[in-house]
Amino acid sequence: MDALQKLLFQRAAVRGETVVLHDEFSRSVEHQHLPLAVRRLAGEVTASALLAAAALEFDGTVLLQIAGDGPIKLLVAEVRPGLLFRVSVTMREDAGEISADAGMTELVNAGGRGRCALILDQTGRDPDTQPYQGVVSLAGETFAEAMTNYFATSEQVETKIKLASDESGVGGLMLQKMPLLGGKALPEDFDEEGWQRLKIFADTVKSEELLTLDPEEINRRLFWEESPNVTLEARPEFKCRCSDEGVRSMILSLGREEAEAIIAERGSIDITCHFCGQVRSFDSADVASLFAGAPAQPRTLN
Repeated sequence: MDALQKLLFQRAAVRGETVVLHDEFSRSVEHQHLPLAVRRLAGEVTASALLAAAALEFDGTVLLQIAGDGPIKLLVAEVRPGLLFRVSVTMREDAGEISADAGMTELVNAGGRGRCALILDQTGRDPDTQPYQGVVSLAGETFAEAMTNYFATSEQVETKIKLASDESGVGGLMLQKMPLLGGKALPEDFDEEGWQRLKIFADTVKSEELLTLDPEEINRRLFWEESPNVTLEARPEFKCRCSDEGVRSMILSLGREEAEAIIAERGSIDITCHFCGQVRSFDSADVASLFAGAPAQPRTLN
C-alpha cells in the first residue's frame, strides 16, 4: 500500500494531500541500516517532502532537508516529477547508541542549531541561476510542528500537518489555505469557519489509521461531509538517479594523477551512492580507459 491522494475543498479554498508508504519507503532505507528512531524521522521527512511536492505541483525536483547538532548530521528527502523519491541519512561518526524513543530534538536539534530547508530546482534551470531555497530554524518538538513552522515562516501559508511513522511504514496528511494565484493573500471570501472545521477533522485521525489505511479511506472517514474533489491519485516510487556516467564524471574531475594515486593506495576507486547503496568500482584498467577517452564500465558490487 503506497499511495498519495490530493483533494481540493472548493467551498473553503483549501487543498489537502494524504500519503501512505510501506514497501517503497522500506526499499529506500533498507541499505542504510538506520536505528529505529532515525528511521521514523526519515519516514516523516520523506512523507512531508511528498506532500509538499504534490501540493506545489512543481516542475522540477523538491528537496526537503534537516541538519543540526545531534546524532543526525544531515537528512535529505528528494522528490522528482512523477513522485519518484529517495532519501539519505548522514550520521555523525560519534553518534553512539540511539534510544528507540529518541525524538527530533534529540536527533537533530540537541543544541538548538537545527535548520529545515525546502529547495526547489526547476527542470531545465539556467545553470547561471540558483534553485529557490527557503531555510528556517528547526522549531518544535516534532517534525510535524517543524513543517508547520516552516510554511508559516518561510512561505506565509497556514498549514495543518499530521504525521505517523514506525518500523512498518509512514503516513501523512497536510491541509493548506490556498492563497490567490501568484501571491500569498487569501481570497476576500475565504471560508475561515470551513478551515477551522477541516483542521478539527484532521486532528481526529489516529496514527494507527495513517499507518494502516489507504489515503482514499483516510480522507473518506475524515472529510466525507465536505465533498472534496479528488484532483490526483498517484503511487510514489523509490527510484534513485545515480548513474555510471555521473561516477565517471566524478573520477574525471579528480584528475588522472589523483585517481591513479587512489588506485595505487587502495587497489580500486569505489563510489557508494548514499541514496540507494549501490557501489561502483573502478580498477586501474578502468581508470586508464576513462582518461584515454573510452567509456569504462564499472563493476557493481551489490
